[in-house]
Amino acid sequence: MTTLQDQLTTSLTRAAEQMRQAGLPTDIASRMKALAEEVHRECTVAVVGRVKAGKSSFINALIGQDLAKTGTTETTATINHFRYGIPPDPQRPVRCYWQGGTYTDETQGFLDSLQGNDLETLQRASGIEHIEYRVDNLFLQNVTLVDTPGTEAAVPDHQNRTAEYIRLHQQLRERHDTETQSWGQKADAIIYLVGPVGLATDRDFLEEFGAATGGRARALNAVGVMAKIDISPQVLERRVELSAKIAGRMESSLNTVVPVSAGIQRALDMLLVDGNQGLQSLMRAMRSVAPPQLEKLLDDAGFYLELPESDSIPVSIEERERLLGNTPWMAFVTIARVASDPALDAAAVVSKLRDVAGFVPLREVLEKHFFARGRTLKAFKVVTDARQVLEDIRFGLLEQRLAEAWEKDKKRKRFLRFIEGANGDPNVASELQAFIDEYLRPPGDIEPLLRQLEREFAGIYHQLEEYNEDFRVLRLVQEQESLFTEAELDELRDLLGLYGLDAASRLSAKQDDVSYIETRQRFWLQASMMDRRPVRREVADRAVWRYGALLSDWLNPSTVAPDH
Repeated sequence: MTTLQDQLTTSLTRAAEQMRQAGLPTDIASRMKALAEEVHRECTVAVVGRVKAGKSSFINALIGQDLAKTGTTETTATINHFRYGIPPDPQRPVRCYWQGGTYTDETQGFLDSLQGNDLETLQRASGIEHIEYRVDNLFLQNVTLVDTPGTEAAVPDHQNRTAEYIRLHQQLRERHDTETQSWGQKADAIIYLVGPVGLATDRDFLEEFGAATGGRARALNAVGVMAKIDISPQVLERRVELSAKIAGRMESSLNTVVPVSAGIQRALDMLLVDGNQGLQSLMRAMRSVAPPQLEKLLDDAGFYLELPESDSIPVSIEERERLLGNTPWMAFVTIARVASDPALDAAAVVSKLRDVAGFVPLREVLEKHFFARGRTLKAFKVVTDARQVLEDIRFGLLEQRLAEAWEKDKKRKRFLRFIEGANGDPNVASELQAFIDEYLRPPGDIEPLLRQLEREFAGIYHQLEEYNEDFRVLRLVQEQESLFTEAELDELRDLLGLYGLDAASRLSAKQDDVSYIETRQRFWLQASMMDRRPVRREVADRAVWRYGALLSDWLNPSTVAPDH
């Protein structure tokens, strides 16, 4: 059976050919053809935010490897793509795509040379379109992550700045601003990241998210992330409350908002290497220090690295330095305080730190909301772009063609009146008239074709919106499971597309006949009218609609089936 993605590909390919035959500019037909080729590619998720919001640290924590460069200054000098796979040459682990279309496989040393603000680094980075990392991580099997440089960076204060340095820095910054904003528009899904704000209030975070999303985000494909929550003790304490408030106020723009600490997550990853020996060492060291002295150590990085070893601090400065390593100070403080709790064993420490770090629920959100729906999101983005092409034609090219047709017709009539008044040789006049009719023939009427394509793509868009509504209600069911019986949960998970979007998956092992559909539709119709619980009524409304759609498909078979 043809999937919705196949139908979209066919529609786009056919539209491109119809546009070519209608005499539309070749670039318009090419745009449709390019969109057809895009449908079956993997979903692209862009990480977008301001400079120094912590995007690179966030990606490292998300994929569990320190690939994206981080630092105290702007470090992402390029657009970086992270895709699933293994580099063909381990000595050259990244592929560099240059401006102009060529690419080369490069060494780690080359990557290191792209970090910094010196003139040579800027010259090298200015010629790069993007860097591609191949990562053997199952998390990336269905998506490509894109790390953007961010927006709103200033030219740093540099004593020996030259005119060429300033020019290159501003040029690269402007390009990065443009490309970051572009990825926020063209990616199939977007993670909007905001770093620490001035105050730990929901208003400040709302303003930051408003600036990051720029009013372009849609809950369908956008997730908000509060990064670096460990920087502020107030934010760390209120992270769940703050994120819930922001998610509620931005529900039309963001699917959800998740608080995370990349520093805690990556430090925990490293502590668990080699059978969690690092974690055991940290727990022993922190628990050996007298509680008052431990609070003093963790109150200030200077104290931690300078207070001498003693009976109450039986941990050497060298050992403290080793335990701290490259972990950001505030992240280390949080980890150390949890590890020092004598009531917690190693498993409980890990569980608590994972809860604080926030990447387990974030991965679940991304998997459920984006990755599992990758093909649907990709199709949604493609059909949206196709409708934009049609809108450009209607409000640009169509008006231009109508104006040209009017001018040509006016000129044609003027020439024909001149020929008729010339009283010349009738044969010559006839030839001239035929020539003028051919030369000044108005362009073909593209309005019927435009209306047909608009209807076609509007239909596909509507189907995708319905799948998204199913997904929204399914999430509601999963969040409020206690309101439903086990049998109802099984039925709704099937019906709302958890296991597949085609009719067979929605009915699963249930009795897939008209009588079953009608019986269950009546049941949920009664619930939608009689149940006093708002969530059950909302879910019931959707179940009634979906059973109606299944019944319509049953009575009017279609050759098109949706796909994940």
